[in-house]
Amino acid sequence: MSFLGVAALRDIYSKTLARPVHHKGELLCVQRLRGVAVLMMLLVHMEDVSHFFIGSSKSTSFYASRLGYSAADLFFVISGFIMAYITFTRPFDARSWAISRFIRIYPMYIMFSLIVVAMWRYNPRMTMGSGEQTWANIAISLTGLPQGGLPLLFVGWTVEHEILYYTIVFLTASLLGRERLVTVMLVLSTFAVGRWLLRLGTGFDFWDFHIASPYMIQFTMGVLIYRWWDRLLLIGWKLPLVIAPFFLIAGIAFTESGSINHEPMARIVLFGCGYSCLLLVVLNREREQQAAGRVQPRRDVLVWMGDASYSLYLSHAFVLGTFGKIFPWVGTSFLAQAVAMLFAAVSVLVVGLLTHIFIERRVMEWGRVLSKPKALAMQRG
Repeated sequence: MSFLGVAALRDIYSKTLARPVHHKGELLCVQRLRGVAVLMMLLVHMEDVSHFFIGSSKSTSFYASRLGYSAADLFFVISGFIMAYITFTRPFDARSWAISRFIRIYPMYIMFSLIVVAMWRYNPRMTMGSGEQTWANIAISLTGLPQGGLPLLFVGWTVEHEILYYTIVFLTASLLGRERLVTVMLVLSTFAVGRWLLRLGTGFDFWDFHIASPYMIQFTMGVLIYRWWDRLLLIGWKLPLVIAPFFLIAGIAFTESGSINHEPMARIVLFGCGYSCLLLVVLNREREQQAAGRVQPRRDVLVWMGDASYSLYLSHAFVLGTFGKIFPWVGTSFLAQAVAMLFAAVSVLVVGLLTHIFIERRVMEWGRVLSKPKALAMQRG
């Protein structure tokens, strides 16, 4: 990248990224973990696109098969905690909650999904989902409803799980009361274990619309960390830091990534426990530093990556897909391939960050305005 290009990015960085609003109660440590998760995922998909180089072995690395795909596990544990944190620490207004969550997820997701629809209309083979696409499948993909295979925008399989979890939180808080969320999530986790045991023992399987997905266990882990956080603060951050590697190493050593909707239960539990401990490490350490007056609200690279994680997640497939068309023309030179990979990585980050700055942030601001409780909106009006 030229010096002028670097200077331009630095200008954007200093004017836009370096001065975001720091919201009351925001947990920067959780944003850093999101940044770690999105980087883990990007490395896996960078490896996937590298297979388009001439002479590539096309084999999956130890990192991708054993660790990289666990980025989704980390995201789900974080989401379990964050949604409980948001729902329990603020007055619950059903209208405000639903609007804010809808706008947080759907506009960006639909925008990128419609790009894939346009690609599909141009050439029916230019899709990212699994199986033959029809208008019925596309309609389901646009709504984010659960599917047995990959949706039209393939990264949307995690969005499907997030939407379902958000729906469960909303219905529980609206109909049963927020205090019932732990019970509901534990019941769903029990269903997930029961479904796994049924398939393991009898071979019988059925489509459950993700209701009994093993990922419900990881969402539940996040919820439990929030509910027990005051007690877990007593153990500090060093003990979970010691425990986390045992679960993660066991997950890496003894499990591999499974197919969508058929994830190995051992992997779900081991990585879920490992990342739960890691989440507890950063939460307790940040709380300890705050109590000592040593933490000032500030954002670093990982926090910015966490802020932009949704934009990076949705946009990276298009950037890497473009480079996948270019890579066969790079040749067999190791240096040329390394430079091409570096340029692809920089392009993914730049596109994702710019999407976050100029589109996602605007959508989020719009959502904050629309989701204000009616009483507050009328008072300010």
